[in-house]
Amino acid sequence: MPRRLLTPVLAIAAVLALGAGCADDVSPGVRVGDAKISVDDVLDEVAEWTGNEATSFYQEPGGEAPVTYPMEAVDALVQQRIELELHNQQFEALELRLDDTLREQALQLLFQGDLSIAEQALGGFSDGYAASYVDDIARQIAVQTTLGDAAYAEWRAEALGGDDIEVNPRFGSWSSDTQTVVGPEGPRDPVQPSPGGELLTPEGQ
Repeated sequence: MPRRLLTPVLAIAAVLALGAGCADDVSPGVRVGDAKISVDDVLDEVAEWTGNEATSFYQEPGGEAPVTYPMEAVDALVQQRIELELHNQQFEALELRLDDTLREQALQLLFQGDLSIAEQALGGFSDGYAASYVDDIARQIAVQTTLGDAAYAEWRAEALGGDDIEVNPRFGSWSSDTQTVVGPEGPRDPVQPSPGGELLTPEGQ
């Protein structure tokens, strides 16, 4: 039986049914409203996914140094982080509370009801990231359940289509029209973190 992989939950509304130029070094990796996520934090999250063999972005260890990350993986994970941050902010605005019931629902969603693989899949992440990721998905569930399908779809479209989202040009850009991350123009070279954390590309941008 093929091993199922943990993939990013980019558009929870589609799968959830609960009945209701170069930037300078100080620029954030992603800005969502007042929240700023550093370049290092973006790369740390990419490293979590590419280093976990239970995910669809896993990279076999080895190869030439320094480590590089496929641009497609970076785009998808930046997109996911934007989605998660928007939901986290709405969760706070709605004054919702996180509990174990929501976490259980998140695990059910992530693993399509087969919790026998949850421990192994999440075990490939660091403990802190695994816990925070499950909590992020739990908050998404709470937001959709509280708003209801119609209001949720309206809120999400407005949030993703607004002008409060920015992506560091090193990762690409945010298109409010398509509501997606658009990779950098030109050849889609892999993203390459330097030992000091500064983002490098083959062109040295």
